[in-house]
Amino acid sequence: MKLRIMTGTIAVLTMCGVSGAFAQNAASNKSFLTHSANKLTFVPISGGGASDVVTLFDEAALVKTSTGGALTATVSMETLLSTFNTVTATNQQGKSTSSSRAAIKAWVEVDGVAMEPGEVVFNDRLQATGLTVALTCAVPNTTCTVDGTVTLDLFQATKSAQAFTFYLGPLSPTIHNVVVKAQAVVECRQNGGVIPCTSSQLDSYISASTQAGIGKASLIVEEQQNWAEE
Repeated sequence: MKLRIMTGTIAVLTMCGVSGAFAQNAASNKSFLTHSANKLTFVPISGGGASDVVTLFDEAALVKTSTGGALTATVSMETLLSTFNTVTATNQQGKSTSSSRAAIKAWVEVDGVAMEPGEVVFNDRLQATGLTVALTCAVPNTTCTVDGTVTLDLFQATKSAQAFTFYLGPLSPTIHNVVVKAQAVVECRQNGGVIPCTSSQLDSYISASTQAGIGKASLIVEEQQNWAEE
């Protein structure tokens, strides 16, 4: 079991599970597969900003390239996003706005060098809501009083799987280390300013909140001998 606690705007609550790798001796490896059933959930602390970087895979002495060869790395993962925001507007006081954003991005490094094309967004959702209350008297030339507020809650949650192939070359004929890193963005705003993300119980949901997470993941690394840059 692994436990990662990150400082900053977002914390990783739990990361538990097992991982496995299938490979021969690194000196003869031309391809490599590893997988993980780890689950990471990023939860906002202050309501805005990017999390610390987390390492999904860290494989030392992974695969060897021939002279002038290159590497491709395909990262596949489940991503989980939920967004929740509340808008409260006062009658005749103009529009009130609220938004929440959750995103997951990842990249791969070979011997400390980022593979092309760098950071890739695997999932990103921005949810924005505007609310205007403009109530008037139904009968002209009469006096009436309107008080109270109108509140709109909006919650969405999705889970999906994506994959992306990174590349880097030409490389020297050595045994390489491959590291896969990821980062989340969770941000909530109201009327243009960053606010702490809120949560609430809606319908049958225990808690509706803005979160980003990673489920199952896998990594396939392969040597590419026929490598040419255009």
